[in-house]
Amino acid sequence: MFKEKSGYLFIILAMLIWGSIGIIVRLIPYSAELIVFYRVFFAFLFLLSVAVINKKSFKLEKLKENKLLLLGSGVALALNWIFFFQAVKATTIANATLIYYTAPMIATLLSSLWLKETLTKQGIIALVLSFIGAVIIFSKGDISLKLSGWQGISYGLIAAFFYALFTVFNKFIIDLSSYLLTLIQTGIAILMLAPFVLDYQQPEGSYWILLILLGVVHTALALILYLKGLSLSKVQDVGVLSYLDPLSAILLAFIFLKEIPTVTTLLGGGLILVSSYLVISN
Repeated sequence: MFKEKSGYLFIILAMLIWGSIGIIVRLIPYSAELIVFYRVFFAFLFLLSVAVINKKSFKLEKLKENKLLLLGSGVALALNWIFFFQAVKATTIANATLIYYTAPMIATLLSSLWLKETLTKQGIIALVLSFIGAVIIFSKGDISLKLSGWQGISYGLIAAFFYALFTVFNKFIIDLSSYLLTLIQTGIAILMLAPFVLDYQQPEGSYWILLILLGVVHTALALILYLKGLSLSKVQDVGVLSYLDPLSAILLAFIFLKEIPTVTTLLGGGLILVSSYLVISN
């Protein structure tokens, strides 16, 4: 039980960090693909530097044992981002984001089928409540699932599926630290994303500092916390706590950008908090 509780703490910290991404990204006037590429690039560079300085040794036999899962999780991580940004281009941000947040539900279903995790009644209620909370939060946006937006909706569902795969694949990987997992997976993501940004205008001046911040804190540190928490928690519980990401984004936007949340946003946020409490108190 203590292991699960500490796992919840790691997941919550990761969600709080990811919730602040929007504030940083607003200050960077470049395409989403370029920002994502450099966040994984600087994350990988930072983790590799720490490994060299600390002379970290990795057990090659463990890497070989998990090579297919490592490759699969790294590819899933990159494809999740690629398809999400395609969704944003093809439909509204509200549509893309809401569909993307079906990922915890897909991950819960996959964990039941592949990991044989028992779906508890309380866990299902918490997951449904948190998703309803997300729907209410994003309802202030232009959510219109009409025929013309189905291409973007499809991209969003594919992105959600790959995010769910990333989560479940990591539950199968054994005897590898969250540090090493993050190092390898960001390395694979770099290779996957590089072809998309070869012809893009490259960053200049102080924007490099923001990109380094996104890489070190919002990617390297946050992924390590997420994977550590995932290793200690059930996938369905992680799914519920994942909805703290948009909630923390709203809170941080209020603190730093003076964006006042609407009544519907507060209602949706309240449902997410209730569902998170159901998980943590279980």
